[in-house]
Amino acid sequence: MKKKTKLEDCFILCPIGGVGSDARKRADQLLNHVLIPVLKKNGYTAVRADQIPRVGIITSQIINLIIDSPLVIADLTGSNPNVFYELAIRHAIRKPYIQLINRGNKIPFDIGAVRTIEFDIGDLDSVEKAKTEIERQIKEFAKGHKPDSPISIASTAKLIQDSSELAVEIAETLSSFDMGMNYYDSYGCDCSDFLVKKLSCLRDYGRLDFEDLDKKLELIIRKLDELRAGKLPE
Repeated sequence: MKKKTKLEDCFILCPIGGVGSDARKRADQLLNHVLIPVLKKNGYTAVRADQIPRVGIITSQIINLIIDSPLVIADLTGSNPNVFYELAIRHAIRKPYIQLINRGNKIPFDIGAVRTIEFDIGDLDSVEKAKTEIERQIKEFAKGHKPDSPISIASTAKLIQDSSELAVEIAETLSSFDMGMNYYDSYGCDCSDFLVKKLSCLRDYGRLDFEDLDKKLELIIRKLDELRAGKLPE
């Protein structure tokens, strides 16, 4: 008999609401019709805060799940403060996470640069599209992709600002990349375009000397242009 593979935990951050409330109804629909099918297919079991056995301090249990779970999915719908607090913890440790939001809800500025899957729970086509996108991101994490967040971007910006040699080192490292093959090709842009946009995002989250940061970013972007001219076919 073939041994069953143990499913890994995916902790779900979302507004839950009280039993019988509209928030609970939506949370259950999201869990049952969007998340459980795609997570089970990809080796995960969905865990939500209301499913945790109420033994010990519930807040500590939630924080431990946020830190330890191989994957976290956060539903930003309704701008629930608990969800954002818990998501910030996941951002800080830079482990795989996926952000969702109901179509029509505004994504807060601080996380506006983070890829967020928009969907309509009442639209079957939208739900299927969201499931496809969730699965695609899960597969990229399985390949070793590390997600960025405002925290990781700000940390990178500070490193570039503080080190006069780091920009040159980054530019030299880029020369070893295969500029024609990259995960981001699946989103319709080539690697160099994506890197230029990503490096430019540092300006939004950087601090201290913006003029110095801009000069270093210009050096990196110039190197990217040289690589594109030399590596990609005319």
